[in-house]
Amino acid sequence: MTIEQYNEYGKFLEQNLRLETYPIAIKWFANREDVPDDAQYAMRDLGHHMAFCQATAMTRMRGATIAMTKEDQWCWSPLISFGQVDADPGTKSFDMIKQFIGVPPEKQHEFFANFPRLEKGCCEVLVTSPLFKCKFEPDMILIYSNTMQLNYMVRAIKSVTGTLLKSEFDGIDSCIYATIPPYKTGEYRITIPDPGDVERARAGKDEMILSVPPCRLEELCTSLERSAKFGMDYRNTPWCYPLDFERPAFYNEVFKEWGLDQGEEWGKVK
Repeated sequence: MTIEQYNEYGKFLEQNLRLETYPIAIKWFANREDVPDDAQYAMRDLGHHMAFCQATAMTRMRGATIAMTKEDQWCWSPLISFGQVDADPGTKSFDMIKQFIGVPPEKQHEFFANFPRLEKGCCEVLVTSPLFKCKFEPDMILIYSNTMQLNYMVRAIKSVTGTLLKSEFDGIDSCIYATIPPYKTGEYRITIPDPGDVERARAGKDEMILSVPPCRLEELCTSLERSAKFGMDYRNTPWCYPLDFERPAFYNEVFKEWGLDQGEEWGKVK
């Protein structure tokens, strides 16, 4: 797939699902010289450190292309999972962090040892960009949506794969679970935005994240487009309009005064 096709699919998703924010293209660059010229580095260009969720927020809400080296990062989990620092079992940082990951003490070592990670050194610079204008082939695509928009995507996925979408859920580290596992498996994944994403990156309390591996993007969009031809898309969500609806009693009183029909009164037990 060409970069131009990725861009077109980004526009399609926005329009078809009426998304509030742009789908996000993510890439882990091994070499800094390959980073697009339009990328803004957190420290060099913006003068501040930031968390990964804040970079994705600036991308999806402002359309910014953000680049982050390990010196730009302000949160521990992306540094570890994107392979920018060493926190493997046996290191001091591993033992320092494992006690804060929210599992029973006897489970800490095993849980943290299995924490999703890229190989160390494979990412010198992380870049996030709106899918509709990214200048690179993404490693992962994230779509923030409300639950009804997610419903349409889940059904579109089922209609093209013939299987149910499966996910594991955690209340924290959404930045990691939304990126590394689907990158490694090539499968879709649903993730709940974590407290940091909500508190510091403006994720809505009704938002969810759908991870789309690039190899899955075409089938998702094709399935959504096919559903739209049958009027089964987000913009045509059916609503029930109860005609002759129940009304407060005074409606009937004034309608009777005007010689008009009366109806069921609001709140009456039937």
